[in-house]
Amino acid sequence: MKKCLLIIAMVLMVLPFSTFAEANAATKNQLNINENNVQTYKDGTVTIEGIKIGDKISKIKSKYPNLMFSYSDDSNDRENYYEFDTKNGHMIITAKVKGNKETVKRVTMIYDKLTNVKLDPLVSILGDNTTKRVQNNKYTGGYAYVNNGQAHFQLSKATPDSKQFKVYRVDIGKY
Repeated sequence: MKKCLLIIAMVLMVLPFSTFAEANAATKNQLNINENNVQTYKDGTVTIEGIKIGDKISKIKSKYPNLMFSYSDDSNDRENYYEFDTKNGHMIITAKVKGNKETVKRVTMIYDKLTNVKLDPLVSILGDNTTKRVQNNKYTGGYAYVNNGQAHFQLSKATPDSKQFKVYRVDIGKY
């Protein structure tokens, strides 16, 4: 009986972290980009650090109380900008304002460390309509930029001698 209760308790502890829970695009510096979820990147519906397009800013302020910087532009299509430090890097959120309500329009995540996603597999998963720009440099290693619809990725090399470009910044949403 004790073993049965122990097994049930363990299953209940693991279940929220299983694949049945909401898919999160990023955990630490590991991005989960594959054939099954690539459409969420293209549509801008992916969740990054628990935040997705359309979320209310009040939800984000309660989750990340360490608001670093906030400003708004004075254009007719009013947008507010918020910056947060997360445990994995720096996040910039663009919010669209309608009346008293603010919702997320764009999410930018700049990771402290290079992620696990490499250039060629990323381009192949994103498909035919992907724009890719690569600039190699013997001093800094270079950079790469990949764009597909609402998903924008910036990549860099760990060292100038490194052969692999890896993602360090993800932008989701329309500009």
